[in-house]
Amino acid sequence: MAVLSEVFATNHKGALERADALESGADVPDDVARLELSDVGPMDLEALGAIAARTLRFGTGDLELEEVDLDHELLFELPPYLCEVLVELGKAEDPDALAEVAAEWADVEDVTMSAATAQPVLSDLVELVTTATRDGKNVYLWVEEV
Repeated sequence: MAVLSEVFATNHKGALERADALESGADVPDDVARLELSDVGPMDLEALGAIAARTLRFGTGDLELEEVDLDHELLFELPPYLCEVLVELGKAEDPDALAEVAAEWADVEDVTMSAATAQPVLSDLVELVTTATRDGKNVYLWVEEV
């Protein structure tokens, strides 16, 4: 089953409003930083976080994406630790760190991207999370199976 997903940065109220629009198929405002993804779900981002944390020797923390609201089963929030790891990946001293993490992420069993595709996706994700963190926003994942 294919998955369409969107990672975006906003506040809690904005996330609920965006999820309502996405779930209803209504016009979705283009007023937030966002990244559209295919076949990336919560487990994929948790695996990415574990790989990045291990690569950076960043320690351990909560990587599990949590549902935001009982009425929005398709909406998840990225935990602060996962966001910290992704921000640190963007600042890594090793210039090959991002490529190494992307290649290992692409090798995860359920991830359907190649390493060549995963690297720009990861780079865009790191940029989005870094900007959101700087701006004091939370990062959310909305997922729909199609």
